Amino acid sequence: MAEVTVGRHPRSITVEIADNGKGDPSGGGVTEGNGLTGMRERVRALGGTLTAGPAPRGFAVRAEIPVAGSAE
Repeated sequence: MAEVTVGRHPRSITVEIADNGKGDPSGGGVTEGNGLTGMRERVRALGGTLTAGPAPRGFAVRAEIPVAGSAE
């Protein structure tokens, strides 16, 4: 099971996806594409950051993307 959280902040948008670590019971899954590397590149192109790694009960991916026109 996965949980998705979206946050709107004065200068950024955050998106976090976390799972419970149980994985795909069939042992299969999508293996094509650029995975985390591709997501990190896309977020970086927007001036944001992406972190990914183990979470307390599984795995989490978190992106923070600046809002266009926000002052730093």
